[in-house]
Amino acid sequence: MGEFSQGRVRLSNLGRRLSHFVSKTDLSDPMSGFFVLDRKFLEEVVHSSSGIGFKILLDLVTSAQRPVRFAEVPYTFRKRVHGASKLDLLVGIEYLLLLLDKTVGDWIPPRFVIFGMVGSIGYLIFVAVLALMISVFNIPFAAAQSITTLIVMTANFFLNNILTYRDRRLRGGRFVRGLLTFLLASAFGVTANVLVAQFLRRQDFPFYLAGGIGLFVGSVWNYGVTSMITWRNVRVRRAR
Repeated sequence: MGEFSQGRVRLSNLGRRLSHFVSKTDLSDPMSGFFVLDRKFLEEVVHSSSGIGFKILLDLVTSAQRPVRFAEVPYTFRKRVHGASKLDLLVGIEYLLLLLDKTVGDWIPPRFVIFGMVGSIGYLIFVAVLALMISVFNIPFAAAQSITTLIVMTANFFLNNILTYRDRRLRGGRFVRGLLTFLLASAFGVTANVLVAQFLRRQDFPFYLAGGIGLFVGSVWNYGVTSMITWRNVRVRRAR
């Protein structure tokens, strides 16, 4: 680690331990961007790679269906002379997405996991803002519910645009259109959530189970619709 700060050393060690859990390969620096590989190995694993973020070595190694043979040449980091580190919160999210894709990607899309995490943050914001409007500003419940719902859906759009769909981030006019489509889709998701929960409650489901299933149905709806409409992956056609 050379002259890295203690915080950076701890962060790197954490990333290495997480990568070992996924790759089952004892690489000293699985997040390195400086490596050489055999072409046969590349052809073996490239179609199973995730393509998430820029930790390409880790992506390729975790895509292998067999133990990977490797050799390492040691080096020591020195102080950076030019440029700046790419390590930030968003890079950490991409790294988490890659690990999720390699562990649960066959069953659950990793974006959906991040989407659900954003939704959980939105729920905490919802409870706090709703309590503030009712207890401090004495706003009637129906009006406070409506205002808070709009605030939280907008906040969820911003967070998903930055975190969940960083590689498809919307800007300019597409940002405004994306916000409108997200709000519309979320309105249908909230409706589906409430209807499913009420139906299950009438069938004598426990309130926590009925509410949880309703929330899951609404989340799946929101994720599916917004990924296809709000953050659809537009391919630019080149004129020949």
